This record gives sequence, C-alpha cells and structure tokens, in this order.
Amino acid sequence: MAVAPGSLLGRYHILSPLGAGGMGEVFLAKDTQLGREVAIKFPTVKSDEHHTHARFLREARSVSALSHRNIATIYDYGETDNKHPYLVMELIKGESLGDLMHSSALTLSRSVEIIADVAEALAEAHRHGIIHRDIKPNNVMITERGEVKVLDFGLAKQLHEEVVGVVDKDAQTLLATRTQSGVVVGTPLYLSPEQATSSTVDARSDIFALGSLLYECITGRSAFSGKGVIEITAQIIHVDPPSPSTINSHVSPELERITFKALAKSPEERYQSADEMLQDLRAVRSVIDDDAVHHTQRISPATKTAHPSALQTLSDLWKRPTLSIGRLLVVATAVGIVGFAAWYFLIRPTPYGPSLKAKELYDLGTTALQDGAYNQASIAFRQAISVEPNFALAHARLAEALMELDQVDDAKDEQLKATTLASDRSRLTSLDSLYLDAITASVRRDFPVATNAYKEIAKQTPNAAHVFVDLGRAYENNGEVSKAVESYLRATELGPNYATAYLRLAILYGRQREVDKAQASFDKAAELYKARGNNEGRTEVMFQRGALAVSSGKMDEARTQLQQALELAKALDNQPQQIKSMLQLVYVIQSGGETDAAEKLATDALALAQNSGMQTLVARGLVDLGNVFMQVKNLPEAERYYRQALEYSQRFKARRSEARAQVAFGNLKIDQGHVDEGVRLVEQSRDFYLQNGFRLEASRALTSLARANRSRGDYDAALKAFRDVLAIAEQRNDDVQKALSYEGIGAVLARQGNYLEALDQFKQNYLINKTLNLPQAVRNSLINQAVVLSQMGYYNDARKNLDEALPPADQLKKENNPVLIEYLVCEAEIALSQRVFPEAKGKAEEAIKQHGEGLDAILVEATFVLGTAQVLGGSTREGKLTCEKALEMATKLSDPWQISLARVSLAEALLENGDMQGALTNALQAQESFARSGQQDWEWRTWLIAALAAHRNRDVIKTREYAYNSKTVLERLKQRWGDQDFGSYAKRADVQSSQKQLSEELAPSN
Repeated sequence: MAVAPGSLLGRYHILSPLGAGGMGEVFLAKDTQLGREVAIKFPTVKSDEHHTHARFLREARSVSALSHRNIATIYDYGETDNKHPYLVMELIKGESLGDLMHSSALTLSRSVEIIADVAEALAEAHRHGIIHRDIKPNNVMITERGEVKVLDFGLAKQLHEEVVGVVDKDAQTLLATRTQSGVVVGTPLYLSPEQATSSTVDARSDIFALGSLLYECITGRSAFSGKGVIEITAQIIHVDPPSPSTINSHVSPELERITFKALAKSPEERYQSADEMLQDLRAVRSVIDDDAVHHTQRISPATKTAHPSALQTLSDLWKRPTLSIGRLLVVATAVGIVGFAAWYFLIRPTPYGPSLKAKELYDLGTTALQDGAYNQASIAFRQAISVEPNFALAHARLAEALMELDQVDDAKDEQLKATTLASDRSRLTSLDSLYLDAITASVRRDFPVATNAYKEIAKQTPNAAHVFVDLGRAYENNGEVSKAVESYLRATELGPNYATAYLRLAILYGRQREVDKAQASFDKAAELYKARGNNEGRTEVMFQRGALAVSSGKMDEARTQLQQALELAKALDNQPQQIKSMLQLVYVIQSGGETDAAEKLATDALALAQNSGMQTLVARGLVDLGNVFMQVKNLPEAERYYRQALEYSQRFKARRSEARAQVAFGNLKIDQGHVDEGVRLVEQSRDFYLQNGFRLEASRALTSLARANRSRGDYDAALKAFRDVLAIAEQRNDDVQKALSYEGIGAVLARQGNYLEALDQFKQNYLINKTLNLPQAVRNSLINQAVVLSQMGYYNDARKNLDEALPPADQLKKENNPVLIEYLVCEAEIALSQRVFPEAKGKAEEAIKQHGEGLDAILVEATFVLGTAQVLGGSTREGKLTCEKALEMATKLSDPWQISLARVSLAEALLENGDMQGALTNALQAQESFARSGQQDWEWRTWLIAALAAHRNRDVIKTREYAYNSKTVLERLKQRWGDQDFGSYAKRADVQSSQKQLSEELAPSN
C-alpha cells in the first residue's frame, strides 16, 4: 500500500480505503485546498514495474482531456515520495453495475438506458481519439442520483498514438502480456477478438466490450465463459453466445439484433461508432415495456460450461505433476543459473547514452532554459529528439520548456514520453535518473521534490556550476529566494564565466530591491555574453534591466532598456524576444498616459505573435491590450479584448494564459457589478493555479475573490481572504502582493467604519509602494488615506495627502489619468461635507466628464455626490433625478455599500422634494445595511433622515423612535472613537448641521 489512512499526500488527506481491483487500490481522501472529497487510486503492483507507471500516467493524460457527464473526472495525478503513481479522481458515490446485476433489480428498459449512457461516454472519448479497453460491470457506476459514470481508463490508449523507441506492450498477445506483468490487458470476459489475438485495436474494440456488457445486463449471464483465460479467449475468438431471447423471453428481436451486431467477431461487421450504436439503443428503448423485469443474478463463468472443452482438457494436463519434486528442483536451479548468466552477460541492458550531436543540442537547450529563453530551449530540445528519439531527458526538458510556454497539454505529453522511455531505470545512470526525477517534479510544479533531487545531484557533482543554477531555479520557483541566491552565488564561484548564473542573480537581487547588486550582476552577465558573442543573452539582460526599472517605477529608464532590447531582438530576428519586449513596453507607455501609442504597439505585438505562430504570446498580448483600456476606464473595449484572450487561449489550450484572462475579465465583471459571473471566472483560474502549483498566481486570484466578497458586502469573508493572501505574501517575501493585501484590508475596514485601523493599513500600503518606487500605487494610497482622514474630519491632513498625490494636477488632467478621477471625487466629498455646494458640484461634474465609458464604483460615487450637491444647493428637482440615476447605477453594480450610499443621497433629495414616504423608505433600507456592517457614522444619519420624514408626516411616535435611535447610535460612535477623533468628526459642517436638526427641530417630538 502506497499510503496509510490519516497520512498526507501533498494537499490530499487520506481518509480510508474504498476498494481494490486488478489495476489499482482506491482511497477516500480530502483535498485540503479546495475542501472537497476525492478518490485517489494507486497501482497494486510493485513500484519498480515502470510500464504500469506509464499506464497510470497515460490514464491521467487521456481522461483529463475529457469532460462529460458520464465520465468520471480526473483532477490530478503524480507520484508519492516512494515513486508510487497515483490518480486523484472525482468521488463517485453509488453502486457498480455489477452490484446492480447481483441485486436482481434491473429491468430491460433500465439496462438499455445504462448501456446507452456508457455508449455516450465512449462516443465522447472516441471523438477525442481515446479508447477505453476495459469496459466491464465494475467500471460502470450508478450514482445515488441515478447518473451513470464510466470509471477507470487505466488501460486507455490514444488512437494513432506514437511513442518513439518503445515497444508497444499492448500489441503483444494476451498470454505474452500476462507472462510479463501478471496483469491481463483488459478483463478476459470483455476482451474483443482483436485484443485476444493481438490484432490492431481501435474504437470498435470498446463496442464489442459494450456488447458483452449489454448481453450480461439483459440475460444475467456472461456472453463468454470458461475455467481460465485460454478457454475464455477461445470462446471470444470462435464461439457465438446463445441468443439472449432463449435466456430472457422479454428480449425483443430488435434488442437481440443490436446485441449481436455489437458482438460481431469482425470489426467491419460491428457498429462502426459508439454514436451509431447509441442511436439504435435509444430507438429500442422507446418501445420497451418498462414493467419487463428479469433477474440479473450472474452465473459464474467457470461453471457455465457443462462439458470440458479441448482447451480445458489441455489445461488440466498441464497441471498434472509428471516429475518428482527433487528432480524438479534440480532442473529449476540449473535453469535459473543458466538464465542469470545469460541475462548478465548477454541480455542485461547497458546504460543509455545519447549521440554527441544530441547531447550538444540538449546542453544548448538547457542553457537557454536557464536563461529564460523558453522558445529557443524548446527548439533545441526538439532538434535533440529528432536526432535521438529515445533521449528521455530531452523529452523531459522539452516538457519543462513547454510548461513555461503555457503549452500544458503538450508538456504533459512529453513528460509521459520521458516516463515511458525511462521505464527501465537500469538503462539510466544514477545521475540521469536523478535528473529525470528533478525535471519531472519541476514540470508538475512539485518544487520541494525537485529541490531535493537537485541537492542530491549537487552532492554527486559538487563542482558543476550548472547544477547549482538548476538548484537555484528550483528554490526560486518554491519561493525560497535566499537559498536561490546562495545557489546562484555558488554557481558563479564554480564558473566565474558562467553568464547565466549572473543573470539569475541580477533578477533575484532586483526582486529583493538590492538595486546596486542587481546592476553589478547585470553588468557582469552582459560582459560575459558579449565576450562569447551571445547577442540573445545580451538582449535578455536589457529586457530584465527594463523589467527591474518598471518594478522600481523608473519608467524613463525602463523605456530606454526595453527599446534597446527590442532593437537588438529585431536585428537578430528573434521574434519571441521582440514580442516580449513590445508587451512590456506597452505597460510602460500606457503608464505615461500615451494610450494610442500603447494600443498600436500592443496591436503590432499581437500581429507579430500571430504570424509567428506563438499562440501563448498572442493570448498574453490580448490581455495586455485589455489592460490598456481598463486603465483609461474604457470598459467595453477592455471587455472585448479579454473575451478574445479567453477564446484564443481555449482554442489553443494555453491554460495559464486562459487563467490570466479569466482573472482580468473576472475583475472587470466584479467592478461592473456582475459579481457572480466575475467570481465564476476567477474561481476557475484559482482552481487551475492551485492544482498546478502556481502559488503566486493563485494568490492573485484569491485577492480578486476577496474583492468580490467586499463588493457583495460579505466583509468578514473578504477580511479573512485578504489576510490569508497577506500571510502567503509574507511567506514569499512578495512586497507587491503585501501592498495589495494591505490596501484590500484597509478598504474593508473603512466600509465597516473602522477608520483608524483602515488608516494603519493604508499607511503600510503607502510605505511599501514608496519603497518600491511605484508612483501610481503611491498616489492611490495617498488618496485612500485622504478619504479616511476627511471622513473623520481631519481635513488639513487629507488635503496634504491629496497635494502629494497630484503634484502637477494640470499634467494629470492632460493625461486623463484615472487617479485624477479619484482625486476629484475626494475633493467633491470634502466640499460637500463642508457645505460648499458649488465646489462640490463642480468637482463631481469634472470627475464624471473625465470618466471613460463603462460603469464602476467611482462613477456611482461621483454621481450621488453631484446629486446631493444639487439638491442642497437649491436645484432640488434636478438633484433628485441625479440621485435616482446614481441609485440605478449602484443597483447594476450589485454592491450593497454603493447602493446604501446612493439611498442616503436619494433619501435627502426626496426629503427636500416633499416625498416623505420615499425618503423614509430609502433611509430605513440604508440604515439596515449600515447596521449590519457596523458603519455607525452613516447609520445615525439615516435614522435622522427617517425622523425628519416622520416629523414632517406628523407621525409623533415614529419621530420619537427614530430620533432616539439616531442619538443612541451617535453616542455609541463617540464611545467607539474616543473624544479626540469624535471631536474632529463633530466639527464637520454637515455633522454639525445634522446634530442641530436632531436637537432643535426634533426637540418638541422628544
């Protein structure tokens, strides 16, 4: 057994055994990340039987491509620390078709329904070029809801599959396969004649097995029988089973015809597709009497035949002992000695060694991989494989490069080829075997395993600089930055002229904000690349310098470096580096407000990527183009490009690009108020990232989900999610993500009225962004602080922050920077709270004018501030219409917070327009929302509006009740904030005016 109940297998908690079969042992487990129960299957054979490993991995690869209601889903697969392969599958609760047969509860109609569902599942698999090859009762489950699920594609095979340099063990005879592995390929009772005779196997073999299953369902007996494999095989090849109607008189001639057509010995005489058989099954089902019940208690195949056949007699003769035990032992010993000598001297495999040309190409690809030039690496590895098709390490390294290129399916194909080619580890040196383990773990994103393997390699080859670069990359991918730096430094000590080591060091120093060290390492790498005449390496140095400048907020420097990288890449006709540099330049140009130039460059990059067949970069470029329009609030254009990115990624199976597009598109939908749709998109990306080990990307997806919870008004869930993301960021020492987490936490706390705590979070966000020298993020942080400070009445501090956020405001106006909109809305809110209505109106109108197309929270805010300023400034009717528009916009966003604020504005407008009932209704609805979130500084004011409406309606009792509630909440707010902060808040002009109304106008009612 590979695991024990109670143990952990990665993120899976093993709970209890579920069962065992010829091909595997199954356990109930819980996915600790996604919180769902799963089934985990392990092979029951010894872990050194590598052809079984390959079969298990092939099962995962095959079935993971399928998505159908009648096919059990495979979520994940891998190997334990002891090299036991496993599959993580959908947990199916119910009973097998075999159990159902034994229960004698099947009707003819239900039998046909079940077989039709299995046929539908097989049709889907065959459309994907996959045949099952082990259809049997125990591989068909009926769930508690009555749904049919086909399990265990353990023998699944790709049609037209090409595995270069490997003997296809599945093409051997039945007996040869059994002798080699002890496991028959396929279950004997359900084998097709072509499987039994080692003929070519295609999808029609599954149809024969399905015919056997149909026969057994409608008769209660197996179509073929015998005491052993040989006798059963002989019947499958030569004997037709009895007519089903002679066993069960309810079987109609048409159903009998379908059964025998599926069981035709010649594939040409069978149904030629599962869809064809499915059509006949559906037709016959419509005319079957639902009350026709038959028993399905199965008769043992071993006892079904009344008279021994010739094959059975021959089998019995073989079992009779004709030698004495002593003589038999002597003979066996002699045969064993001779066999061992023959194996050792004549047959024992020698370690595999690639040709010199293949090894040169492999080394070239490995260097490119370490440099981050994944496209060049993939080309080199493909060339090595074309020279040496059996080069397992080249296949594994190609898988690693393809995974980085977001060609996930192709990467898994290459990984399976590598695993199959290296199934006999005796053909590999111990060092190559370790490399295979390390690379395979890297492809699977299991970086702790990769790290351990590379550490062992480093022990065996302590003076090899390139090994420490590989080890450093494993540490880096696992988030262990300091250990990665140590490994790269060791590589530079062992190889002072090893440019790649210096390049990797520079990148990590840059992430750690050790800029001087980063630039020194970049200089050294560039010098070494130049000395070697490696212009691709020089281009990469320029690109990485530009990327560092971007992350440091030095956009002019970034533009210079990236432009140089682009020009050199053009001169070299290195299209991947051209596209990469162009896409990074898009962000730089857009950050300077040059939207048209950014759009043109992104479009050019897309065209070059499409013409070069680089689908992954096309998908990335479409997302980047969407981001350009998102930055300028042109939401319809952003949505158009995000949709294109999704469609393109799905068409070319670029899974990481698809997940990236899902997050971007999901965030857009959340901002637009389509929260459920946005959450679905982001959850899909989160699941992909978590299942494939992309922890940083998963953290960003979780941030988006936290924002969604905030938009829904589920502040506790949002707060927990942001804090979880912060913990991950602190663990990874990821300053950018830490800053975003602090901002998210602050925004939630502000909505709960916890302004002091929110201010602390925004200050943390500011300090990190300031350290990282990210001007745009710094401005956002300052405005967030200004909003909180103004809410508490600290206007001087708020205005200092606003002044610092927008040093030359005129320049920002010209750039139409979104920060300007936030700035204008904050200024409008301050003016409104100070009862300076013309200024509030002007600032709000300017913010709306600056806002691009599309709907988001800041536009709603600007609109209801404008409406309130109009109402209180004397334009009561116009203001009421504006407030109604704001509420309509907020409702579209489905954000309870924005809706409540809009209701407060509308309630005030209705009050001034004489609609007391409308004012009362909106005020009380807003009050309920503020009470739930703990926003007391808004709640007491909604009670006041309600009291004023009741007072003017001459409802003395309600006036007294609402006024009392308003005073009570206000008193609680004073206790919560303390004298100093409450004193500052109480000095606000609007608060003083409201308190005056509460104490004077409503006094007679109290």
